[in-house]
Amino acid sequence: MQSPRIDALVLAAGRSLRAGGSNKLLLPWQDKFVVEHAVDAVLLSHVTTVHVVSGHDYSSLQAVLKSRNLNWIHNSHYQNGISSSISAGVRQLSADVDGVLLCLGDMPWVSEQQINEVIEGFQPDSVRVACFGKRRGHPALFPRAWFKKLMQLSGDDLARCLFDNLASSVVEVPMTNDAVLRGVNCKEDLLQSTA
Repeated sequence: MQSPRIDALVLAAGRSLRAGGSNKLLLPWQDKFVVEHAVDAVLLSHVTTVHVVSGHDYSSLQAVLKSRNLNWIHNSHYQNGISSSISAGVRQLSADVDGVLLCLGDMPWVSEQQINEVIEGFQPDSVRVACFGKRRGHPALFPRAWFKKLMQLSGDDLARCLFDNLASSVVEVPMTNDAVLRGVNCKEDLLQSTA
């Protein structure tokens, strides 16, 4: 039996409003930028194609990530929140994609192994989401059956958009550390953290 085709959307279009003006995805950490860590983990995983959804400051992101094999999707409505990036990305997926993995460009601690743990139990009728303790995090894997709903999301609260409105059958994938919960809002988040 053929393995399912899982593509990833790395959501990297936001304005980083909480970062105080600088683009948090382009903050340096451990010899790379934050977004490079996030993208490289996805590239090393079992996904078929990695799509980066850009918006704000997209030319800087493309310059930083130019050496990688990525498909770029530009969200011209990125001011409308993260749901608009999900919608823009899902609309561009090819017809043979069985599932889409939603990843955040500001989560540099998520590992290739954690991504694969979410992918490996793929079922066409359930959403799989990384969790730590009692909290759900990222990445989250949605089968094709949910694509239409993903394209109809609105707003900027990702957890509410995805899980409260969509997933009647969520499978939580437990992780051994909290990397799947931690994102970067400002440079102080990087100073306080370890991989």
